[in-house]
Amino acid sequence: MNWDDVRIFLAVARAGQILGAAKRLELNHATVSRRIAALEDALRTKLFRRLTTGSELTPAGERFLDIAERMEGDMIAARSTISGEGDDVSGTVRI
Repeated sequence: MNWDDVRIFLAVARAGQILGAAKRLELNHATVSRRIAALEDALRTKLFRRLTTGSELTPAGERFLDIAERMEGDMIAARSTISGEGDDVSGTVRI
């Protein structure tokens, strides 16, 4: 399982359909579908029910959504914390 697959999962869960998520992520819908299938294989469970009107989370998908949203929050917090490090200038300036 990798972060990009989780990010794609979140987009599909939020959009309710693969095509909508693909447009939002600026990816081909076949790529999104393939990445969801890879994530489902890695987790050994189905995360979505494919319907004619879109994609619906399975009970396992609902549980994983909670986990994925926490992961997303942690990634955002980590990026924000780490990106600020090293920006402070220190030392002596001689003219």
